Amino acid sequence: MILSYSFGPFTLEMPSMDLKHTGAPVKLGARALRLVAALAEAQGELLHRNALLEQVWGGQAIDESALRVHLSAARKVLDPLAGHPTIVNEAGRGYRLALPVTVQSAAAQDNRGMAGLPLRLTSIIGRESVIAELCEALTEHRLLTIAGAGGMGKTTVGMEVARQVSAQLAVPPVLVELAPLNDPGNVTNSLAAALGGTQEDGLDRIVETLSARPHLLFLDNGEHVLEAVADLAETLMQRVPSQMILLTSREPMRIEGEWVYRLPPLALPEDPAAVPSSAACQLFAERARAVRNDFELGADNAEAVAEICRTLDGMPLAIELAASRSDLMTSRDIADALGDRFALLTRGRRTALPRHQTLRAALDWSYGLLDARQQGSLDRLSVFQGQFVLEDARAVIGESPPVTRDTLHELVSKSLVVSTRGGFRLLETTRHYGLQRLGESGDLRAAREAHVNRLLTIMSDTALAWEGGAQRNWLIGKARYLEDLRAALDWTKAQSGGGRQTLHLLIQGAPLWFHLSLASEYLSRAEELLALLGEDHADADLVELLNGYGHALWHVRGPIPEMGEAFARALEVARGLEDEPLVLRSLWGIWAHAILAGDYATSLRHAEAFSARLPADTALSNRQTADHMRALSHHFLGNHETALELLEGLMRLDAAPERETHSNHAQVDGGIAAMSLLMRLQWMLGDLPGALELARSCAAAALELDHALSVSYGLAIACIPVALAAEETAFAEELLDALQATTSRHALHHWRIFVDGYRGKSTPEASKMQREMFALARGETAGAPWYRAPAA
Repeated sequence: MILSYSFGPFTLEMPSMDLKHTGAPVKLGARALRLVAALAEAQGELLHRNALLEQVWGGQAIDESALRVHLSAARKVLDPLAGHPTIVNEAGRGYRLALPVTVQSAAAQDNRGMAGLPLRLTSIIGRESVIAELCEALTEHRLLTIAGAGGMGKTTVGMEVARQVSAQLAVPPVLVELAPLNDPGNVTNSLAAALGGTQEDGLDRIVETLSARPHLLFLDNGEHVLEAVADLAETLMQRVPSQMILLTSREPMRIEGEWVYRLPPLALPEDPAAVPSSAACQLFAERARAVRNDFELGADNAEAVAEICRTLDGMPLAIELAASRSDLMTSRDIADALGDRFALLTRGRRTALPRHQTLRAALDWSYGLLDARQQGSLDRLSVFQGQFVLEDARAVIGESPPVTRDTLHELVSKSLVVSTRGGFRLLETTRHYGLQRLGESGDLRAAREAHVNRLLTIMSDTALAWEGGAQRNWLIGKARYLEDLRAALDWTKAQSGGGRQTLHLLIQGAPLWFHLSLASEYLSRAEELLALLGEDHADADLVELLNGYGHALWHVRGPIPEMGEAFARALEVARGLEDEPLVLRSLWGIWAHAILAGDYATSLRHAEAFSARLPADTALSNRQTADHMRALSHHFLGNHETALELLEGLMRLDAAPERETHSNHAQVDGGIAAMSLLMRLQWMLGDLPGALELARSCAAAALELDHALSVSYGLAIACIPVALAAEETAFAEELLDALQATTSRHALHHWRIFVDGYRGKSTPEASKMQREMFALARGETAGAPWYRAPAA
């Protein structure tokens, strides 16, 4: 007998415990749902707390606080939907529903002998829209496969889809659990038995049964017997026109008429404020409460819970296994222990399938369905930290492009590799599993070597960035490999203590650290390597490393003596090697140190020397760099007209297509650098309103670009001093707040000094140029030799 309880806007169907609000499913935790069901069955009568504890916990020794917690959870969901209280507590007596309850009954259809769907004992979190979409897809297409990685929740979603569609269409659902089958020949027999027949019934008998009365067949976990399942499904769809089949599998059947849905991970929080509403975090919290009834997701643990869910890729099984540790571990302890996730996540339900009782078992099952070539390829792909493309995979796997493409296709089909808009990636848990397999197979070193070599190939043309010839989109394309570079650097360092591979990775990947405004991290890595190189080391690699080191020193610590010494040593070695591109790069560094340190006359000599070394057929980027160096030096010497003439010339050349969105030698956006100098010149030449207008445009462009080095340069060197000169205090403070946030986030101490200096605070570490700018901000014009007072 099916009973339907109605109270207010809610209906509750028993024994399925299907709770709805005006026809839409209501999501409650399992205990809270059982409590509501018990109160509904009481039809408004008072239930003593002991009766509730007995019905819901079955006589377990449960403290009444657990009852209050779950009733409170039910109220939080139901009361807002109803618009008034739904559950009443009569002190000392018990609880009852505050809404009138009516009951309707309907005789269940005669499905004796059939394998129906089991009752759902836990709530489904974060899959409501997916389930609704899949119900429509199954009704429309009749043959639906829910595919996805192990532990993604395919069975849970499939079960609910089958339950809802069978109810909507009034057709009996038939569950065929394929996981226990070892012999593909038993697939048809299992369906026959599930339909209420015997295992001896053949396909014709099954067709006869299904033709006589519509059924919804739910074939669960079919990846290991997929060919047999595909043959059976295709035959049934051809011979029984009204048949509906729902399959869950780690890969599709690839048969005519199949509609495939790839089940994604649960939604992860995009920011701290989104943690309470994130499906992944909600699942963790609910499953944590199942083992520790006082668990609450709050400010003290939200960050750790979010970290857990992100580390586990939003995979429901992994999140549930992690949450099960909440009885003895804090969320932070769990998050910190996930480095060895396969040892930690081992406490699945005793009644679950063996492959769902531990995280490793779930992956072992999928891995066991691969052939040896696919297994080896998956293992080797695990060295990639993030997204990779076909050519990356080919280099690491060591196969031809066609074989690599086919292998990737199979691994994507089997839900072990994720296909993205820009390439492929592995879920983090799959990657950890592959790395373990690589270690066990003895192939880890070879795979790491191939990974390093591939990265060196990818980064082989990054010298363009140092020469001011790299467009920003080119750098963005390289930037996705930063995590791979970090991992490769850590591995080579561990293997050789900082040998040639480590050196080449760092110097070839240097522009990425500056493109991503990670100068502080690069500085730390460069210092480690320089300490390992002997004083007699003098080659192109040393020059490259010293130049990168000098750049990092500027952005982090400013024009300290070590910056000048690094570029001077680089220039000495480059000249000895007669390597003209490296000579120019080192000479630029010496010029930068001089001008930043306030030695403007010397900086002009270096700028002229740089320009004089350029051959007639030099690259446009080199000529632009030379003119910009000369313009800046003239400006800080007070020669503003000469500086403007040079700047206007290089800005005309900047209109060339190849110069669009380029970064200059300083790794600062070329457009921001040009606007910064132009507004300073307008200011010095008496057009402060024009300079202020340009400052607003430059600040907006820099902040939209969101490149910390460019933001710092544009705001500190030009926009803020112009705003202060124009007495636009509010605008200046807005920019100072932005500069403070940017420099703090990226550990750019040199640029952070500008914030304190412009605000009148003590800045003992300020450079000469900085002190001049701060003095002018205070109205002390004598402190800035480049300042030109406006005409009377």
